[in-house]
Amino acid sequence: MRHAITLTLLALCAFSNKSFAEDARPAQPSDSLVAGIGLAYMPEYAGADKSRVLPLPFLEKTYANGVFLSTQRGIGYETKVGDFKVSAALGYDGGREDHKKNYFSGSDALKGMGEIKGSAQAVLSVGYQLGSVGLGLTTKQNINHREYGATYTLSANTPLYSDATDQIGLGMSATYGDRKHMQTYYGVTERQSIYSNYRPYTAKAGFENVNVGVNWSHVIDSNWSVRSALGASRLMTDAADSPLTKRKTTPMVMTALIYKF
Repeated sequence: MRHAITLTLLALCAFSNKSFAEDARPAQPSDSLVAGIGLAYMPEYAGADKSRVLPLPFLEKTYANGVFLSTQRGIGYETKVGDFKVSAALGYDGGREDHKKNYFSGSDALKGMGEIKGSAQAVLSVGYQLGSVGLGLTTKQNINHREYGATYTLSANTPLYSDATDQIGLGMSATYGDRKHMQTYYGVTERQSIYSNYRPYTAKAGFENVNVGVNWSHVIDSNWSVRSALGASRLMTDAADSPLTKRKTTPMVMTALIYKF
């Protein structure tokens, strides 16, 4: 999956203080396996004016000792330190194509911009529960492509309604990109300008986007549940002003069917 998908998933997952897997976990730590398949409506790339519906497979194995293997979170470890929940994981960003390879990947609006290659990432997170509000900070640091920079995401979420079968929550997040990240995804070099016909543009460090949305989790039985989210993402600062950005505000819709083994 490409960078636009990664951005959308981060935003949608930030809408709740629980991940797909956590919706189905027992109160006491134990091994668990959760799988699911969903659909998401998302832009071809961050700032694109065209969107598409894509399948989103999900699989997560968690262990009582805190280790997790997840298509959503990567391979990592999570634990509690006092009142804080901390995690460290090895993830992957699929990068960005400079042309439309097929329905699932790329955009012809990026012709001449060159490919942004996939990169392994170190994903570090810390969370804190302040009453009913869950607060979080996550940084994603590229490992094998350090020139792509890093991002830092602040998130907050709170429940709106809850009963035996349904949970509705509200969440917000904001992502800050360093200079290298912003230039990689929103800047246009002199060389890229020649081949793409976009004007040269230098993107500085700043907030890349803000997201807000509502999520709904419905428990069908002890094994099955449905999770949906509806929201919007707004590009900010130099990301919004980039010549690559054709639409600053993007709707986000996702639904998934989850099974706990």
